[in-house]
Amino acid sequence: MNKVSASAKNSDTRSKQQTILSMLGLLTSKVLGENTYAKSSIYSERITRGLRSFLPGPLQPSVSLAEFKMSKPMQMGYLAAAKDLKHVSIDQFNYMSLWATGDDDSSVVNRAAGTQFSDYLSQSQAPDKYILGYKTAVIQFVRAIAGAGGVVYRINSALQNLDLNQQQTLVSQWFDHVNGYMDGASPFEVVNNQTTKPSAVDQAIAVGVAKEISDGFLNNQPIGDVDQPLLGNYSYNEDDFSDEQDLPKMMTNTIGKVSLTEDINLFVNHTLAGMLNALGSIGLDALIDAKFNQANPDLVGAAATSATYQETVLEKTQTAIEAIGNYLNLPTSGADLAEKLAVLNLSNAASARNAKHQNYQLRYSRVLENDRPQVNDRGETVKVAYGIFETTHQILQNIFLTTLMVPYTMTRNRLLEQIAAGQYTTPRKVLEPSLQVEATLFDNIDALARFQVDQLIGLVERGKKDYDGMSTAGSFSAFSHLMRVYPEVKAINPSYAEMSKATKQVYYWLYQSSFKDTLPDNERAKID
Repeated sequence: MNKVSASAKNSDTRSKQQTILSMLGLLTSKVLGENTYAKSSIYSERITRGLRSFLPGPLQPSVSLAEFKMSKPMQMGYLAAAKDLKHVSIDQFNYMSLWATGDDDSSVVNRAAGTQFSDYLSQSQAPDKYILGYKTAVIQFVRAIAGAGGVVYRINSALQNLDLNQQQTLVSQWFDHVNGYMDGASPFEVVNNQTTKPSAVDQAIAVGVAKEISDGFLNNQPIGDVDQPLLGNYSYNEDDFSDEQDLPKMMTNTIGKVSLTEDINLFVNHTLAGMLNALGSIGLDALIDAKFNQANPDLVGAAATSATYQETVLEKTQTAIEAIGNYLNLPTSGADLAEKLAVLNLSNAASARNAKHQNYQLRYSRVLENDRPQVNDRGETVKVAYGIFETTHQILQNIFLTTLMVPYTMTRNRLLEQIAAGQYTTPRKVLEPSLQVEATLFDNIDALARFQVDQLIGLVERGKKDYDGMSTAGSFSAFSHLMRVYPEVKAINPSYAEMSKATKQVYYWLYQSSFKDTLPDNERAKID
């Protein structure tokens, strides 16, 4: 449904009431609706890119309870908002936060306000007061979630205050949890077991993903030194004017009993918790499945340092974590992550009770209208703008990546030290890592680094052979030619040409390792 602008107060030629009522007349025009949505789609693209990680400004002050009690139009606006706010989506909250911080652009208001906004506004004799009452509820809602000391602040602070050991404990427990129902299955494949008798594996995945959204890991797992889960049974106890109105019953009958407190609790305990649990759990599984496995040879070039002291490795990794994420081509937003996680689509699972509502892959990645993706004026579906929740997504992704990269880097670097010292010059026939064999996730990461390095020892052998035969590749380009042409070294990685520059440098370093001391500094491969 199209909604009107709250910016009519800027008119120099008509009164506030005349302006708003005039716009309400135009609201019924389909042409205006299309034009407004076109403008909204363009505007949303701009703010989606620019205002992800924090509120764009201080929250506007909401009206006082005394002011509220003196204005029936304001009370009606507040109750209409409380009814709308029962069904806030992640994308809508982003626009609510913009409106609550002073952005009154019609394209923001259209995405922030619910369906009751324009319905009751058209009946109001004091539209400006009605809008102020509605916006007061929005501000109180946003303050509870994104304000100083609000839900997002407490979640992010709890995660950021973890030391490396606590992070590793969290990631290990979290992976054990999600692997308990994924059990090595690909998070990039849809569960589709409607046409046959569901297998035990498919059924476990469907049930596990559904439970993640209704009562997932963060709802039950204490974090760090605290005893309480990060997302327990949240209960809002701040400003709520829902029961402070004295409107005639005939005015409130159609709205019914509403409560801003219940709205906020529902959003935190259901919408927000479900999204964080689903994207956190399946996102961690996807990171390990796609990036930290033997099928990703570029991982050997991802390390930020060649140091072997944990403090140094941790510091260097944390400093370079964004670059490492880009190197591994990790999702840059919650919507991008959800778009990749096909297992979140439960619409074809045998356990789906309401299939059109259980495609969480779609719900977390695209803005929906009647369960269908909205399309902008350019024919593109509109991605969910996660707004302030992008901060939480980035913190979680950085924790996951840091805790995995640090032990991988340390094992890799210790092996490179052995190679440089001439202690590791022939293959050790390291077995492929397996999550079914290794005792813990981090044992598997250690085994992965050992396996990947061992697969490259042939480069060390070839370098020594060429040096002894006085036929070494004298430059990086000559070495790259060797890797592409000669079967003996080409077999080490037939996809060498597709590898990153960092990985190729590691290969070149390995090739030179037995004779590096004979080379001038400017001819030695660098991996740090």
